[in-house]
Amino acid sequence: MAVKRGVLLALLLLAACAQLPGAQQQKETAGTDQFRVGTEGMRMSFLTNLPPNRIFDTESLSMVLEIENRGTSRVGGPGDLVFISGFDPSIVTGIPTNGQRIPELQPRDQFTSQGGIDQVSFTGRPQLLKAKGIDRYPARLQATLCYNYRTVASANVCLDPNPFSATVQQKVCTPASVSLGGGQGAPVAVNVVEVDPALGKTRFRIRVQNVGGGEVFKPAALNKCSPFSEGLKFDEIDYVKVLKVNTQNKNLKCNPLVDGGHLRLTGGQGTLFCEVDGLTGTAAFVSPLVIELEYGYRQTLLKSVDIVPAS
Repeated sequence: MAVKRGVLLALLLLAACAQLPGAQQQKETAGTDQFRVGTEGMRMSFLTNLPPNRIFDTESLSMVLEIENRGTSRVGGPGDLVFISGFDPSIVTGIPTNGQRIPELQPRDQFTSQGGIDQVSFTGRPQLLKAKGIDRYPARLQATLCYNYRTVASANVCLDPNPFSATVQQKVCTPASVSLGGGQGAPVAVNVVEVDPALGKTRFRIRVQNVGGGEVFKPAALNKCSPFSEGLKFDEIDYVKVLKVNTQNKNLKCNPLVDGGHLRLTGGQGTLFCEVDGLTGTAAFVSPLVIELEYGYRQTLLKSVDIVPAS
């Protein structure tokens, strides 16, 4: 009896060990889809004492911004720039008004938990204040980050070609709304996909929101994002370009889209109405719905510096 128990225990241990790699692989596979989370694209901050809170007018005004890609879209294209503004150019000189290019920063992905980080520096030269009859110049510097970004959202939705069938049958799913709370690793997020089934078709209401705390605008207007440019117009701000809404390898018909496929956001939010038709048969099934958006994004950061005469 003792020998039988020992053999049984050994077999159980072998079976458990054989299952471990498969269980671990399943866990890792599930984790590969979890990188598209968060509500940030880019993040910037001034390095400590660059600039300091107070300098003399005989010193250089040195500024270093640390810029980090916190999201899941690549940045660093030709129009992705950072600017320093807010200073009187007759008092502080040497800061380029055409900005500095954002270095190419890798995004987060299924293999990398942290995006790229780099630094951009600016150097200004204060003029002698007493020669201008000024006792103190309180500069309020503004860093402006301008870049294009993308949001990719995916939701598994239930498609039922005949949701109101009079016959009773077992179906694998029931059409229902899908929440995508938590963002997709970008400052514009798809929050909810509402599903409305009908005979042979399914309609979707896709809720889009600006969640990053900055300003969103048409990607083609990136060259107007600069604080030194003519500025963005009312018909360029609060728009995202809809690149794709796809399921079953079909690009869905969506509205309301204006000016080459842009969705307007009102109060930072917008709703996209899309429809897939041509559904046949009676069996319900689950299909991925993929949404891709592109947009320009602007973020700002303030820093106060007192410039005083050296003597």
